[in-house]
Amino acid sequence: MPMPAILLLILLLLPGAALAQAESPLGRHLDQAVALDAASRGLAAQRGAVAARRATVRSPIAGSPVVSGAWRTDLRGPREALQLDMEVGAPIWLPGQRSALGNTVTAGVAEVEGQILQRRLEIAALLREYWWNAALAAREQRLARDRLATARDIARDVARRAQLGDIPPSDGLLAQNETLAAELALADAEAALVAARATYATLTGGAEPDLPPEPPAPRNLRHPLLAAAEASLARAEAEARLVAATQRDNPELGLFGQSQSGNVTEQGVSVGLRLRVPLATEARNAPRRAAAEADITRASALLAQQRRLVGAGIQAAEQALRAAEEAVRLARQRLSVANQQLDVARRAFRAGETGIFDLYRVRQLQLEAAGAEARAAVQAGRARSRLNQALGYAPDA
Repeated sequence: MPMPAILLLILLLLPGAALAQAESPLGRHLDQAVALDAASRGLAAQRGAVAARRATVRSPIAGSPVVSGAWRTDLRGPREALQLDMEVGAPIWLPGQRSALGNTVTAGVAEVEGQILQRRLEIAALLREYWWNAALAAREQRLARDRLATARDIARDVARRAQLGDIPPSDGLLAQNETLAAELALADAEAALVAARATYATLTGGAEPDLPPEPPAPRNLRHPLLAAAEASLARAEAEARLVAATQRDNPELGLFGQSQSGNVTEQGVSVGLRLRVPLATEARNAPRRAAAEADITRASALLAQQRRLVGAGIQAAEQALRAAEEAVRLARQRLSVANQQLDVARRAFRAGETGIFDLYRVRQLQLEAAGAEARAAVQAGRARSRLNQALGYAPDA
């Protein structure tokens, strides 16, 4: 079997979800928009800053080492009495402090990553709205082109009947007015389309809004808003555990040496250890515990609020999608009837059975129906995108 046929067979056997995720133009454009977003770049830098705290966790000591020294002599003369002191010290970890600090770093990185995903979802909302704005502008441009083409056709019919003497010359002016109005509407629609595409390109860094309609979101999504709130709560709880593990400042252990010479009581070199242990006090610990508990309370309340908002948002988006789909069905039925009315009216006008005012009245009804159908179709697609947004779906490229 030829290689292209084999590849085609493999693609046909793949499930629809795999094909959908093989290429996502919206995800590619979203990646471009995220790369340009200042807030996203700031969060990425913040993630690196939080992750850099792992260097402290990997260190065998709880802070920076200290080297100190002193030199002393008396006033009886040079070399009568000399003393030299040297000391090297470093803070040491409290029991459980190192692992607690590591947990706060891991939770802090997860919190920033959740904020990055949340920001990506916010940009996806803008991208979706701009895309549907461009789609609506494109539909309105096509309607304006159709209106102009029909206006010119009717103008030719009017000119033919005017030459035959079936209608007065004033009717020709009415047809000319309608053609000029259609040309103006097309110019406005084209300008609106250019503006909508430029807005989209500004967000994406130059990508054009030539995307297919958005499919339904995958199932079993983890909503970025909830993930970010959960990560924030986990970080607050990790901070509280670190506060509990550090009831005092870090002890300091030092190695010192002393050299004495000259006319002194003791001559020679001596070494020793020095330990400094700060004591736990309520004045130190009470504010830290209160701040940690307040952070947990805030994060817990935010998570509960986000759960309510996400649930309500999904329910509202589902209802809006059902209403939009029903509106599309009705708008298409209305457009079908209006198209039939226009065909009948144009045949009657050509046959001299109706006047131009009746024809334009029917044409106006058809234009309104076509515009309503276009807006309803775009609104249905926008409602689908908003449901995906409510579900937390921000596609990857």
